[in-house]
Amino acid sequence: MRYFKKLSAFILALCFIILSGCNKSGGGSSSESETGSALHSAGGRDYLTLLYSASDSFNPYTASTDINRQLCRLMYEPLIKLDNDFNVYYSIAQSAETDGTTCTVTLKDTQFSDGSRLTADDVVYSYNAAKNSSTEYAYKLYEVVSATASGSNKVIFRISKSDPYFVNLLDFPIIKKDSEKRKNDDGVEKPPIGAGRYVSDDEMTKLTVNPKFSGSGNFSIKEIRLINAPDSESVSHYVEIGAADMYYSDISDGKIVRMSGKKVSINLNRLVYIAVNSSYGDLGKEELRQAISSGIDRKTICRDGYYNNAIPAKGFYNPVWKPVNSVQNIETQTNREITIENLEKIGYNNVDTAGVRKNQSGGSLSFELLVNGENISRVTAAKLIASKLSEYGFKIRVAEKSFADYTASIASGNFQLGLAEVAITPNMDISSLVTEGGSAAYGIKTANKNNADGKTEPAADTSGNQQTEEKSLTAAELVNGFYAGTNTLADLASVLQTEMPVIPICYRTGVLFYNDKIENVNNSSCSDIYFSIDSYSVVS
Repeated sequence: MRYFKKLSAFILALCFIILSGCNKSGGGSSSESETGSALHSAGGRDYLTLLYSASDSFNPYTASTDINRQLCRLMYEPLIKLDNDFNVYYSIAQSAETDGTTCTVTLKDTQFSDGSRLTADDVVYSYNAAKNSSTEYAYKLYEVVSATASGSNKVIFRISKSDPYFVNLLDFPIIKKDSEKRKNDDGVEKPPIGAGRYVSDDEMTKLTVNPKFSGSGNFSIKEIRLINAPDSESVSHYVEIGAADMYYSDISDGKIVRMSGKKVSINLNRLVYIAVNSSYGDLGKEELRQAISSGIDRKTICRDGYYNNAIPAKGFYNPVWKPVNSVQNIETQTNREITIENLEKIGYNNVDTAGVRKNQSGGSLSFELLVNGENISRVTAAKLIASKLSEYGFKIRVAEKSFADYTASIASGNFQLGLAEVAITPNMDISSLVTEGGSAAYGIKTANKNNADGKTEPAADTSGNQQTEEKSLTAAELVNGFYAGTNTLADLASVLQTEMPVIPICYRTGVLFYNDKIENVNNSSCSDIYFSIDSYSVVS
């Protein structure tokens, strides 16, 4: 049955390709008689073929398939975009100024595809749609308390804390107010009206260049032809036979559908790390966490565990982010000297006949590393970690569990070490990872109470008199101090790398495959896969 299903899909794809090549006038594109040729003077073609799901929507806040969500990035512009190094590029926003807990965004003079003017009310409407959705945009807008229009071209965002990188979160798509409520003659919802580079026909069968697009660029790609891929099996099939010109995957499950042609890595702000239960034995000691960290070969894990779809962590922040270039110094390969030195500091000086290090009281470096057994890459990474640490006297047992059991064990604190992954928001807020009570701060002990400015109270002696010397700030307290303006990013990076509340391993990357005849695919990013589509060209 599967053979006939794949054969049918292949025949449909082949027919589509043949018809696309023979009938250039179909679907509203220019005919041979009108253009003389559908090819550019350079010998290329003026269209791309991409996959979509006909049963899904082109509403960026309700689309459920990855392929449709990516197409939405072509149809709707955000206030800002981030390039592949997380640098901000202004799109609909002219400027964005943050002052304390207020961010004022001034809009460019922009038209929607129907010719109407884009206003601050449309931005506020889109913000509310994003905030109330189940998309990544809702997750990223966690800091926003409210968004209000100030006149027709300014939007004021009130945020919960003073965040110098808040602007990085404003890449949610802008749709025309109430336009998602429109329906065709059959009662089917039409795609919302956007201000993006391309616009969909009402039947959602193709995209064409938006004549009202206000951005720069001379589009060589005039049309995007769509092939319906209703499920993951058909997506995989169409990619494998080369029916699509481009295909993106974030490889979240460790599996990847490969496509012939070129590819570019997409930096994801997804940190793979070891969660440490600091309440278990000596795992509460910095020296032991440092020993584990320096005993890990991050480069090998990226190469063999993630097949080079990851970047070794040099600290807690994404290594491609420029503000931390000079303040992160975790070694990406093992350092035997540092590992052994830290182990000996806390008394692990003896090695038994099995090669496991022990301290004077008989305690051994024997731990269980919990991992989601359903994620191939993470299981491989866990085994590589265990193997490498065994060279330094550790005995690490990799415990593979189903995703449900793994999640339950991690969340309840019923683990010693756990290989985990967290999505860091584009404003690089790691509070959830290192602050007690954070959504990804598994196993981290409760920190001492601190003032609102992030500084600890001076310690009191037994007589009740205050000591003059302040205690050292914890990582969690430094995070609070950073947002209060009393600590720098360098302070944060330094203390995190010393305290090592969790152990960073790598930052994963996605991959964009594309036809090797497509040129100028530059700066593709998780914020906009088709970042440079205005400069794409297809050569013959």
